[in-house]
Amino acid sequence: MKKLFLLLSIGLLMTSCSSEENEIPVTQTQSLVKIEQRQFDFNSGALTEKIIFEYNNQRPTLASFYDENSQLTYTSEWNYSNNNLLSSIRGYLPNGTLDSETTITYDNSNRIIETKRLEDNSTYLTTTNFTHNSDNTITSETNSNGNISSKTFEINNNGIIDKEIVDGNVIISVQYENLKPISNTSYSTSYNYTYLEVGSFPFSFQSLFGNNTVNVVLFQNNLNNSLESFTTELIKKVESNNTIIEYEYTLNDDNYPLTKKDFYNGKLENEFDYYYE
Repeated sequence: MKKLFLLLSIGLLMTSCSSEENEIPVTQTQSLVKIEQRQFDFNSGALTEKIIFEYNNQRPTLASFYDENSQLTYTSEWNYSNNNLLSSIRGYLPNGTLDSETTITYDNSNRIIETKRLEDNSTYLTTTNFTHNSDNTITSETNSNGNISSKTFEINNNGIIDKEIVDGNVIISVQYENLKPISNTSYSTSYNYTYLEVGSFPFSFQSLFGNNTVNVVLFQNNLNNSLESFTTELIKKVESNNTIIEYEYTLNDDNYPLTKKDFYNGKLENEFDYYYE
């Protein structure tokens, strides 16, 4: 599950033109081709895993997972439909055996209506069906090998999911400034977000789903895990009464990220390097 739903802030699209007289404007595009992520043990600080994400046309196509000794442990292959929507993710063991597969079904409005997640060499199936209601809610029903659960997502006036409701209780509630999460109350704990004044990603994870913010949440069936995938701005800090998550960046000349570090209560958790061409 961790390997399947490891979502990152992704992509870089940079465009520039020459407007000098008698010159034909030329569009130059710099594309993200790779992200290298290194994860560290929270207590010892030792490297625990390295993940290399490969991109094509600003879309993730392959994720390769390595242990602390640089031995390949897993790969995830990302596939897209003819209309450029994420359609499936297949996970393989180092020997090439298919170990897991997630498939996504959309309706005629390109909204996700079903996800199927087959795991552990086809022994564990989770199917989630989504009903898009006329009252700005979405009903989610999940069947995990016969265990049934349900929840409701509520959509705000800007078309963004801002509440997750289980058994009539709001378990997650988010306040936004446009697409930017400002605060999040999750299971009675409140988190506040601050952002860098300079620096951004030019597009967000929703571009994999037809630029539909609703699909970002439905893909994971979880509002909390989707929040940092909406905005193109660079989050500086997420703070609650008990935790402080801080992000440090270096930027290129166009104020797009070259490196990123994540700190949880002052301890390094992740490092990222971004590569472009």
